[in-house]
Amino acid sequence: MKLYDLEHHFYDAATVEALANRKGYPYYDKIQKAIRWTEKITMGFDVLQDKLLDTGEGRLAVMDRVGITTAVVSASQALEELDPSESIGLTKKNNDALYELTQRYPGRYLGSASLPVHDVGAACKELERCVRDLGFVCWHTHSNYTKGNASDERFQPIFETAAGLGVYVYLHPTLSADYDLGDLDFTFAGPGAGFTIDAMVTTLKLIVSGLFDRVPGTKLMLGHLGEAIPFLLDRIDNRLSFLPNPKLRNQRKPSDYFRDNIYVTTSGNMSAPAFRCTKDVLGIEKIIFGSDYPYDNIDDMTNFVKNLELTEDERELLFFKNAGKLLKI
Repeated sequence: MKLYDLEHHFYDAATVEALANRKGYPYYDKIQKAIRWTEKITMGFDVLQDKLLDTGEGRLAVMDRVGITTAVVSASQALEELDPSESIGLTKKNNDALYELTQRYPGRYLGSASLPVHDVGAACKELERCVRDLGFVCWHTHSNYTKGNASDERFQPIFETAAGLGVYVYLHPTLSADYDLGDLDFTFAGPGAGFTIDAMVTTLKLIVSGLFDRVPGTKLMLGHLGEAIPFLLDRIDNRLSFLPNPKLRNQRKPSDYFRDNIYVTTSGNMSAPAFRCTKDVLGIEKIIFGSDYPYDNIDDMTNFVKNLELTEDERELLFFKNAGKLLKI
């Protein structure tokens, strides 16, 4: 059975080299083989570096071993945080490198655009280039840009451009710029808790800001089975209608936007109860496989979905039909 992977990460070598030459955060510490995100938060990079930089036969062999037919590849975080004087050139290099990968292995890799978001005009132009000239299928963005949040209205033109081009937006978590979790370092401030908190709040802020009402063609993808929102969605609907708030600009219930605009992937969440909850709340038609490679064990992730209690029709939807419909494959 085909298996499409919608969360598959890499770093272009030019990005890592540029981070190594920076004097301010974030930067890459070559001696310690670590990315120093802030004064308090450091991510060890030595275990993952070779896998993230591998855009050749090694990565393809991993996909073949676990049965992944096609992967949507995206750049890991850092580029969006940089000033346009750095990010415009680096995102173009990154996207060009990713395009070369898709051409070298046609049908196996699909591209996901990285954008210089702090120059909204340049970001829109780069997204248009990526989709129209390079054939990319989405804009891969993060839940905050340190000096701004994806839900800030000034970034709306990028969402409008994505909707106009007919591509989805993958909203990936990043280290929070709003919560003081740095004292607990990367494991907690990042994947242990902080990532989910930041992506959850950003998604809900996108909803209550009215983005999906102003740009109804927006298709948003969340990882980790929806960043815990499916578990809370009924309560969120209930509380927002029970306690009206004129600052909230959404015209419908949050669950309506999950029905019409928002999808989730399995990436990095190997909990059968969490999967059942997400399936019950959103429906199997809104769940797509994502491996989160190499930040999660790809063998464990693929074995998890292959062993879920699903009908054959549900398995086909999860493995490739939902993705095929979204990607127009």
